[in-house]
Amino acid sequence: MRWTLWIVLGLFPLVDGHPTLKTDQNSLETADAALNHQNGSLNSVLHLDDTEKAALEPTRVDPAFPMKELNTSHYPATRAARVAQHYLNYHHGSPSKWFMVHAVKKASLEDIPEVGKKYHIQFSVQEQATKEIIGNCTAEILFRQTEVQSAPEVNCTCDDLLKIKTSDADHALYHHIKHQPEPMAGTDIPDSQGNIPKEMEPLWYLGGIGASFIMWQQSNESTLYNMAHVHSVKQLNSENDLLAFEYVVLLHDMVSQEIIHWHMQVAWNPTQGVKVTQCHLLPKGTMKQPSAEKHKI
Repeated sequence: MRWTLWIVLGLFPLVDGHPTLKTDQNSLETADAALNHQNGSLNSVLHLDDTEKAALEPTRVDPAFPMKELNTSHYPATRAARVAQHYLNYHHGSPSKWFMVHAVKKASLEDIPEVGKKYHIQFSVQEQATKEIIGNCTAEILFRQTEVQSAPEVNCTCDDLLKIKTSDADHALYHHIKHQPEPMAGTDIPDSQGNIPKEMEPLWYLGGIGASFIMWQQSNESTLYNMAHVHSVKQLNSENDLLAFEYVVLLHDMVSQEIIHWHMQVAWNPTQGVKVTQCHLLPKGTMKQPSAEKHKI
């Protein structure tokens, strides 16, 4: 009788139907703890190090956009390096110091959807007065995708840039111009033979630094600017420590082969550097002579 009762009780759950699965918060926490213990035991048994454990984690997709290598001698790389040159000149140039790209060493393009195209450039520059070469410059140039053109965003650094010291020359030039009996002026720099008089070299350099601001601001992925000519320059009166000049410069777009004329006013002293205070594009076919009126800078 006792054996019969045990058999009946043992078969009762099968006769009663499928067992019900009841889940509450305590059950879930218990299950998680058991699972974590199991995983820990598994790692312990397998003796996994940190690298092997990381390999078991889900692979994360790198959000970085793919980079396209560019031929350093082709136009896209040259254009980007030229924009960096303009930026570098406006922020670090002076009437005694003017930089030109010497060589593009490496270039790549990052196409960022809905943002624009970012160029990564490694290049060297040559200072034009001393002919000294700065060999390690890097720059990122972003051409934003906008309805209205905006200036390229530039981040540029050069090792050993400060080793080209022009402070003494800049201060000497500043005091020389300050004590001239008549305002400085010049036209057609260089002349038809390509010559630049020695006394006009600082004004040629200063015009190039000021024009660098315009060329940087006006550059896009379809331009390649350089300053071709100073049509005219005249020193303006100023009532502070800045020397002020009015220029008409000719800029050459090497892509379209167009020559465009810009009027600009430039202020400078050795302490504050170069600043373009005014600039505007002149209509085609016009040449504006500098005015002799007094300007406050």
